[in-house]
Amino acid sequence: MRGEITDGWREGVAAFCTRHPLFVAALLTVGSVAGAACWLGLGLAVSVAAGLLGGYLRGWRVGLGWVACGFLAVGAFTWRKASCEADGRALIGTTASGMRGRVLRDAKGSENSWKAPAVLLTGPRAGATVWWEGRGVIPVSGSRVVGSGNFGPLPVMRNPGEFDQEGWLRSQGVAAVFHADWVKGEVTTGGWSALGARIRRDFRVAVTDGLAEDSQAAVVIRAVVIGEQPPDAEELVAEFRNSGTLYAFSVSGLHVAMVGGIGWMVLRLLGVSRRRAVLLLLPLVFGYAWITGNSAPSVRAAWMAVVYLGAFVFRRRPDGLNALGAVLLVTLLWNGRLLFLPGMQLSYGVVAAIAIGAGWTSKLFSRLAKPELYLPLAMMNRWQAAWLWLRRKVAQSLGVSLAAGIGSSPLTAWHFGLVTPVTVLAAVVFVPLIDFMLHAALLSVALHPVYPPAARWVNRVNAGLAKCSVRAAEGFAAIPGGHFQVGQENRPFLLIYDLDRGNGAACFSGGKSGAVLMDCADRYSFRRRVAPSLRRLGIVPDAVVLSHPDGGHLGGGAAVWSLLPIRQVLLPVAKSRSPGFRSWATDAPAAGIKTLQAADFHDLPMPDEARLEILHVPAADSQNAPADDRVAIYRLHWRGWKLLFTSDAGVGTEMAMLEAHQNVAADVIIAGRHRTDESLCDAFLTAVNPQAIIASHSEFPKSEQLKPETVKYWRSRGIKVIHQGESGGVTLRVDGDGNLRLEGFADQSVMVLKPR
Repeated sequence: MRGEITDGWREGVAAFCTRHPLFVAALLTVGSVAGAACWLGLGLAVSVAAGLLGGYLRGWRVGLGWVACGFLAVGAFTWRKASCEADGRALIGTTASGMRGRVLRDAKGSENSWKAPAVLLTGPRAGATVWWEGRGVIPVSGSRVVGSGNFGPLPVMRNPGEFDQEGWLRSQGVAAVFHADWVKGEVTTGGWSALGARIRRDFRVAVTDGLAEDSQAAVVIRAVVIGEQPPDAEELVAEFRNSGTLYAFSVSGLHVAMVGGIGWMVLRLLGVSRRRAVLLLLPLVFGYAWITGNSAPSVRAAWMAVVYLGAFVFRRRPDGLNALGAVLLVTLLWNGRLLFLPGMQLSYGVVAAIAIGAGWTSKLFSRLAKPELYLPLAMMNRWQAAWLWLRRKVAQSLGVSLAAGIGSSPLTAWHFGLVTPVTVLAAVVFVPLIDFMLHAALLSVALHPVYPPAARWVNRVNAGLAKCSVRAAEGFAAIPGGHFQVGQENRPFLLIYDLDRGNGAACFSGGKSGAVLMDCADRYSFRRRVAPSLRRLGIVPDAVVLSHPDGGHLGGGAAVWSLLPIRQVLLPVAKSRSPGFRSWATDAPAAGIKTLQAADFHDLPMPDEARLEILHVPAADSQNAPADDRVAIYRLHWRGWKLLFTSDAGVGTEMAMLEAHQNVAADVIIAGRHRTDESLCDAFLTAVNPQAIIASHSEFPKSEQLKPETVKYWRSRGIKVIHQGESGGVTLRVDGDGNLRLEGFADQSVMVLKPR
């Protein structure tokens, strides 16, 4: 009996390999590259094992082919990795004058600061790929740039849960960051590059002509049609993310397939034969992928179209898994590092899940697609036939959506900590909406050069579809249990973020008892670093405590409560000239947020039965003083520990507290830098008598640097120091023995303080 089961298993697997040889070869090659990422020997061992399996299932020729694919992919991956690391070692720490490079993708940013990947054309490491940070004219793909500056390492993750930019850049072969000097560099754009940029710009204009540039409808249309990430629209993006439909905002295989389908329909209506239609469709799908930025999923889909549709040209039966396997195999043989991009994994994983599982999942909805039992198709009237067609389309869509959801859930949970079961239902609405929006956008592009008023009318219709998609996203995101976070941090903690340019932010979480933001960084850092970190940790603060009216601590005001369900905010002062602070003081109440004045309270309750004591409030008549001289000082009482938040206060604030005979004793000081004054003077340190100081540090501006002699002096007093330039973000927890653990994220350091 066991032998029969074994033979049946072998025959089934062998038959699958026979039907989809390229897909199986690619899948095994994925294992080889993934193993090589850990250790070269492991990657080679996986290749040998794949070859033995192939020999057992399909003969020695197939086994030898699988071994060869694995070895070649591992070799290419190892060579590229070693070459990139060698480029990084040679470049980092060096300066260059008149460095020349060729930009690989359109730069992002403004004339004050733009960023783009570029290949070096001069210097000892010519041919190396770097992340070029420059100023001046914003270059486009293919532009030549010239600049002087220095090479630095790739930016590492500094805080828990934030985006891993180092891993993202390294997966694309970037060896170092070139920081161009503040002098604006030289940008030269050739004729072909300029033509390409003009075509992409005209396409962008055409799809939203007649709509307000910053209107919600225009933002959604550009996001859906050309994959343009909407700036300053985190609330909008959050609704699509929580409804599991954020794929609509990136040009993926779905978009390319829809464009191909539109082209196929038009060509068939024009009477073009199937073989000729295929030859005309390929430039269309590659052109759409190019005009939308050549994202990895769109390029993958375009090459899949070549393999899949090419079968019609050669009168062969097309196979989706083989087409996917062929493209994946070539990708791995060319550059296996791309395998570690989350977008690449999701792109291939979802397509594979649909190709393998859609047939099974569709059976779950087969009853929905069945015709009436006693009503033959030939006897149906128009409405009955239309109803049957609609039910079949819905059943098919639900089957595909369920397969895609099953395939993508493990990856989205792993990379983003988010699971969205509601996406199965949402896709039934969103896939047709995206299709209609693409139809309208392409029609508008075709009409715009000929008759712009007609194109604008089409865009207004498309704006209605965009608004429908937003309402649908909001509705699906609001369904209870439709989305939930995994890997949430349920233990109480205090996280002190490490941010650039002296920005400050912290989060105190009581685990399941709520969370409070203590300062919010500046608008950019909140959106790009703090908010993603909170989302990945599964923390949703509902209150804010502000230390002083400095833009680097206010989060931009509305940007914070548009993303988080903020119910109340504690303000350190009543008035300030800061626009960000005025947003909290005047706009927050209109948004339903309760504002509290620090001067009106002695202490406030915090999560995990903690208490926030207000030790110092700036004078009411100090409205014209610098923000760093208007700092409110707070002390957090938490499980027997006292944590003193001095933020950016200077000696003037410290002496005012001492002269008022204020009790400032604490176990830990969390300190920033005063821009023009010293901080933590001798008398103040003596009064506080801390065991440890967590001190912020930023290389720029110079006033935010933590001086080595200052650290040395603190340590000479017996105070332990956590230098955030080295530690990155710092997480504080109280362990089971009542000790306070201070854990550095970047350097993985651990400091344990015992109760005194």
